[in-house]
Parts: sequence; structure tokens; C-alpha cells
Amino acid sequence: MGTKPKQITDHDCEKIIHDCLWEYSMSNEELLQLAQNGTDQEKFFLFCKILENSQDVLKSLNIFSVDDQKKMLHSYTPPKFKHHFLKKRHSVIKFLLTGEEIDIPELRWNT
Repeated sequence: MGTKPKQITDHDCEKIIHDCLWEYSMSNEELLQLAQNGTDQEKFFLFCKILENSQDVLKSLNIFSVDDQKKMLHSYTPPKFKHHFLKKRHSVIKFLLTGEEIDIPELRWNT
């Protein structure tokens, strides 16, 4: 299963449900169960919802183990809808969570 997820509070779960899963009826316990013990497909669905909709992506992604975060970050392809925004968001999050060097032209220092 890999590295355990960081501590996540009930408030964090409620925020994820509110920001990302508003169209579903889900308890905090069901959310945690899905993130920690769901199938790869279920986890990736949840990951995409968080990456694309959360107001606090870094905190919300802590619902997953570090290994799951990295695996899903490498599998994610930004959709055509809001592509430019989501591509940049994905790149920044990928850099922050993995430390990989990622070129984001808009964030380069002018030299």
C-alpha cells in the first residue's frame, strides 16, 4: 500500500465533498474508505475530481498515500475542458509533490 496518507480531519473531508463531489451523497467515512481502499479506477476518479475542483489541492490530495499521489500524478492527462488552467495546475502540483523539474513558461523568471 505504500506510505500512509497524512492526517486528514473531518473538516478536510467535508471541504473535499463540498468542493469536488457536490453531485454525490457521500459521508466522510465513505470518502476516506474510497481514497485509501478503493480500486485504482475509483481512486483515480477521486483524484481527478480533487485536482480539477478543489480550492486547496495540496491539502485535499493528502487523503491519498504518497505513493498513490505520485502514481496518479504521472497518469493524469488534463482534459480539453479548461485545458490550459488544468495543465498548469497539474504541473505545479506535480512539482510540489514530486520535486521533478517541470518547465512552466508562465512561471519562469525573466532574465
